[in-house]
Amino acid sequence: MLRGCVVQLPFPSTAAPDSRLSDYYLAYDQAFRSFLPEYFIPADGLWEMPLWVAHLTALLDTAGIDSTFQDLSRIPADAAACTEPLMAATKPGDLVLCSPLAQNFRLALEVAGHLEAAGRRVVLGGNMAPLAPEGSVHLVHRGQLDTRFVRRLVALDYSRRASEKPFVKGLSEERITWMPDYRHLGGYRGQVPLLRLNASHGCLYECAFCGDAWSKSLTLVDRKALEAEVDDLATRFPDTRLIYIGDKTFGQSREAVRNLIDVFCDRPGYRFIVQTHVLQVKQQVLDQMQELGVVAVELGFESADSGMLKRLGKLSRGLDHYTGRIRELSDAGFKVVLNLMGGLDEETEESHRVTLDWLDENRDRLWLFNLYNFVPYPLVPDFPRLRGRIFDWDFANWREDAPVVYRPAYLTPQRSWELFHEKVATAHRIVRGGLAGALAATSDSEAR
Repeated sequence: MLRGCVVQLPFPSTAAPDSRLSDYYLAYDQAFRSFLPEYFIPADGLWEMPLWVAHLTALLDTAGIDSTFQDLSRIPADAAACTEPLMAATKPGDLVLCSPLAQNFRLALEVAGHLEAAGRRVVLGGNMAPLAPEGSVHLVHRGQLDTRFVRRLVALDYSRRASEKPFVKGLSEERITWMPDYRHLGGYRGQVPLLRLNASHGCLYECAFCGDAWSKSLTLVDRKALEAEVDDLATRFPDTRLIYIGDKTFGQSREAVRNLIDVFCDRPGYRFIVQTHVLQVKQQVLDQMQELGVVAVELGFESADSGMLKRLGKLSRGLDHYTGRIRELSDAGFKVVLNLMGGLDEETEESHRVTLDWLDENRDRLWLFNLYNFVPYPLVPDFPRLRGRIFDWDFANWREDAPVVYRPAYLTPQRSWELFHEKVATAHRIVRGGLAGALAATSDSEAR
């Protein structure tokens, strides 16, 4: 029988976080826990299970490939340290499958070199995989995992270096009928503050800066498969009742939303975080969020410069429309979390100032911010356009908490980084202010 070893590599970047971002996320953590006391940020290890492991495990099962799991996330990010347990856990001819991010991509290639020399066959997936040099691994997979991919593995068809799911724009006629298999992730019980669940995969929007925009399509999870996955999660992680809905854009599919509501209608006690696009914030979707039990909504904001975002492919009806949707979410009782991004290619001093002014004007309706500095990952639609301006090819520096690795159109990389830190400082001030107000309200309530 063909054997496969699924590998979670360590992350070198966690060893040297940006201090200003770290300080901000301490306030983030405190604000989150003041509203959801069961939430926590793990002091050691990953804050979220590597869900791709469960998906890949299930697909390997459908192909009759026996799989094991090596979680190396807590060991030193060193090629020798990672290679040793993988050599002990595998034999020549075995498949070794990993999905590195930019920060551990070079590590993955170094480990792959040792494994390939010892007769193992390395399969690489993830958003960095297309940059793997020719001959560095047996197979590169780009795109959503599916049964076509595992059929190639069973056939040992490595005649083509790359495996890729064909892109079919729009809502796919296919359904994901298999459920992720969490048997390798039991060790995360009680170690992660939330679970991630998908009722659909992909996104119909094509924002040029988004690492998920490559899909250009939406594939729904079959209702029965979704229900079976929730049953399994409830059994394996009975004490975790906070669920992050991983659908890139909640509300794009009425069927996906309805499936979630129906599956959880007789499961009290769960609370949900969703992410969506401003154009999906409509009364019907707000009603469905309340019916499901959503408590927080993440909204892609990036910048208050709607003109810049439009040039970068993000559909919008302008800043006033966005402000109105924020008000509707807040008035409906949802906590609003903005995804705020620095380092965008067409950012200017003026667009940055407009963004900071807007944040201050709307601070009373904003709860938290997810802060990112743009990284030109190879699956980002803008990658071909920006590739010639990338000056730093040390992938350890391709971090969303570090300076940009390319030359933006209107700012120097250094100035872009300075502006990002100004965004961090503004977000930190707003979160601290909101937290102080919440704690004061709690004290007043207890005094009465």
